[in-house]
Amino acid sequence: MYQKMTNSEKNQPDKTMQLLERKTKEVDIIQQVSTEINKTLDLAVIGKSMLLAMDEYFGFQHSMILLMDNENQSLSVLSTHGYDDKGIGAKVAVGMGVIGMVAKRKKLMRMANMGMQRSYMQAIRQQVTETDETRLQEEEDLPGLPDVESQVAIPMLLEEELVGVFSFESKQVNIFDKADEFLIGILANQAASALQNARLFQREQQRLSELNQAHSDLADLNANLEKKVEERTAELVSLSTKLAKYFSPQVYDSIFSGELDVTIQTRRKPLTVFFSDLQGFTELTERLEPEVLTEMLTQYLTEMSNIAIRWGGTIDKFIGDAIMVFFGDPVSRGQHEDAIACVSMALEMLDKLEAIRHHWRDRGLASTLNARMGIHTGACTVGNFGSEDRLDYTIIGRGVNLASRLESNSEPNKILISEDTYLLIKSHIICEKREPILVKGISYPVQTYEVVSLIDQDARKARSIEKSMPGLSLSFDPSELEDNDTAIKLVADVMKRLTAPK
Repeated sequence: MYQKMTNSEKNQPDKTMQLLERKTKEVDIIQQVSTEINKTLDLAVIGKSMLLAMDEYFGFQHSMILLMDNENQSLSVLSTHGYDDKGIGAKVAVGMGVIGMVAKRKKLMRMANMGMQRSYMQAIRQQVTETDETRLQEEEDLPGLPDVESQVAIPMLLEEELVGVFSFESKQVNIFDKADEFLIGILANQAASALQNARLFQREQQRLSELNQAHSDLADLNANLEKKVEERTAELVSLSTKLAKYFSPQVYDSIFSGELDVTIQTRRKPLTVFFSDLQGFTELTERLEPEVLTEMLTQYLTEMSNIAIRWGGTIDKFIGDAIMVFFGDPVSRGQHEDAIACVSMALEMLDKLEAIRHHWRDRGLASTLNARMGIHTGACTVGNFGSEDRLDYTIIGRGVNLASRLESNSEPNKILISEDTYLLIKSHIICEKREPILVKGISYPVQTYEVVSLIDQDARKARSIEKSMPGLSLSFDPSELEDNDTAIKLVADVMKRLTAPK
């Protein structure tokens, strides 16, 4: 039996088809909007593309996108659509107004009949102004329609994290159907994902830019630092070169190597002390022009200093034309070697002085340069003397005074040494015995010797005898022999015993 279909049953296929078409269109919209906003990582371009798409598909002629700041305290306008005053960068505090409340609650909000609400708020403001009891918080300077009737704000969420807010305004009471709300929410979250990716990319680019700038600044800093270090090093080298002229090389090296502390400290040790003085120098200062005298004295002291340094002496000081040098500190090669080096230095100085005399004679200087020299080996106190602010590395003691007295008792162009020094050098240097001298502070006469020359080692070996055999050992060196008569008697006795019959 045929049963007639109701109108509801007849319309059911049409509704299903319409629903299918709507869903298909929604999918197309989602795909198209997603494709459009994911083409770029530029925040402004994404925002603008999203707003244009919302106008195209839903007719939202006045809209804006606001992004949450890093501290989650406020939102700032990223992009606008349909406003004369774009308002890019305007801020809204979280919890303030419709947009601020959406950011706080993370839920969509609709506002309708806003014209009536504005009239009410203006009346309230007027009353507040008249009573002056309180003040309403100022509205944010956001883009907006002067005659807006409705507003919808939609949170842009990414895994429950608020990225920003969509805001739409209209002169109509209703902006979109309830059926479109779900789709717009999906698009808002799509935009949130694109904006978050763009934001992360932007932050990464900014970080890279900051790193590049930091590297550039560091490179500039290193370049400037290297330049400053070079300049400072050059200054220090120049300064150290200047300072080196005020110190003996051994003292200078010991200070800068850290071996010698720049503090008041002394120690007592055996040293060989040398004094020299130019005879008649006071007369020269009266006869010569200052320029000539300065040139001659500079040449003399320079040559003597070079010789002292070459032999390892520590130049203590210059006192006018006088020179004081000592051996044994801060570097010592042993008491014997120090004494031999000191006397050898003095002999070389006399040879150089002879050359200097010839030089100045050739230049027409009639007066000659003659030096007296004295050397003594003994215990002295050596170290830094002075105040906390100024130090002098020098030596003091009876041995210093004795060396000075030996120099004053020496003949011109001669070297007078004490017996203490002679006993250390006699196997290497020929000396002649001189008269003892009396020195203030020393209760006994000091035996002196005059240095003649270095011993020719080859000749010394030719004259000396070193033999040994069972029952006989002979060592003979005439340069060390002090008592010839006793030696002759001793040899005669040995000869007599060798020739005596058994």
